[in-house]
Amino acid sequence: MSLDDCSDTELVRRFKSGSAEAFDAIVRRFQDRIYRLACLALYDEQYAADVTQEVFIRSHKGLRRFQFRAEPFTWLYRTTRLVCREFNRKRPAQSLDEEPADMSALPERVVADYDRAKRVRELVAGLPERQREVVLLRLFEDLSVRETAAAMGCREGTVKALLHKATVNLEATMHRTGFDHER
Repeated sequence: MSLDDCSDTELVRRFKSGSAEAFDAIVRRFQDRIYRLACLALYDEQYAADVTQEVFIRSHKGLRRFQFRAEPFTWLYRTTRLVCREFNRKRPAQSLDEEPADMSALPERVVADYDRAKRVRELVAGLPERQREVVLLRLFEDLSVRETAAAMGCREGTVKALLHKATVNLEATMHRTGFDHER
């Protein structure tokens, strides 16, 4: 069985047994997801790349002590959340208003899509932290309720309640700001 066919848990077991190739497989399997989560949390591709690298540096040390009380992705997500918070404390404040260098050369549809995506980011960023986390994991990462609960360290009912509150808050804000009528 190739390492790419192993379960997440089996990869961690092999890594703990000394297989450097197993850790490489863990990185390949999760680096894109960790990067996407970091991008969503930080709104900056370079910081997200730095966070992703830091997560795997820490994982190389930390996974040796992993006790299988959670899924490996859950553990990586929690590490990502922690590293993102550390990066946010260290970096200077960044405005969500920053645009690509030359928007004038882009087709009108691309500019409109960029503006709409920026507005959605702003709306999600305005949610309370736990609601924002649920939205990122459930809607952007498409995790199940169970996986989201495990990643956040809470019950499935809490995930459902937080997602409902986030949806109500987003809808109210969209209606109040007229975003729900934009096309």
